[in-house]
Amino acid sequence: MFCPSFAIMIDRTYNYVESTFLQVRRLPIGDGIWIARHKRLGSEYVLDFIVERKNVDDLRCSIRDNRYRDQKLRLLRCGLRKLIYVVEGDPNSSQAAESIKTACYTTEILEGFDVQRTSGLGDTLRKYGYLTQAIIKYYRSRTPEDKQNSLGVCPPFDNFIRRCQNLDKMTVSDVFSIQLMQIPQVTEEVAIAVLDLYPTLLSLARAYSLLDGDIFAQEEMLKKQSNNLISGVASRNIFQLVWGS
Repeated sequence: MFCPSFAIMIDRTYNYVESTFLQVRRLPIGDGIWIARHKRLGSEYVLDFIVERKNVDDLRCSIRDNRYRDQKLRLLRCGLRKLIYVVEGDPNSSQAAESIKTACYTTEILEGFDVQRTSGLGDTLRKYGYLTQAIIKYYRSRTPEDKQNSLGVCPPFDNFIRRCQNLDKMTVSDVFSIQLMQIPQVTEEVAIAVLDLYPTLLSLARAYSLLDGDIFAQEEMLKKQSNNLISGVASRNIFQLVWGS
């Protein structure tokens, strides 16, 4: 399902920023992205930043129906590296204040998002302005070597849209990731780390079977194979779900 979103356009000629303007587009993921457009050729490239905005009521509802986890998982898989999560409003005004605060904490500390708080819609719009200025400054400060290395990071806009649309197609791995995220201590980032090693439940079960009889090795397997990206507690919990008695 598409949602009305915005794209901030940055017209570029070679090495300097010409102008910026806001354009409303329909994006398959996130609430906003930043696009660099070549002034002469008109080609568009998605910069390495994406923002998801939630007011506290939306966040409370999405936590209850699990859209919150699904949306973050899709953001983590969209190919952009700078993930910004704007939480609009006062969490203390909600009946689910503790759940919202915990969600903000895990989103920032455990999953690597840049969580930004705003007081309301007007403050959010100002925040977008500050973010745009910071992004322009970030790209202006890059050396020629940095810019050359970033060519593969900033995809053409059409390619980005196609990639994100494919995230809507439910695969066996997607179902497995949703199952994993129901396990205590398994965040979206941990689920992705498991999928990188074992894309399906069957492949993970087969790996455990090769260590059958050595429970300690089975419990520590994911922790060791992920170079500690998956915590010991999460590794043991996943083993208990998949292979434990």
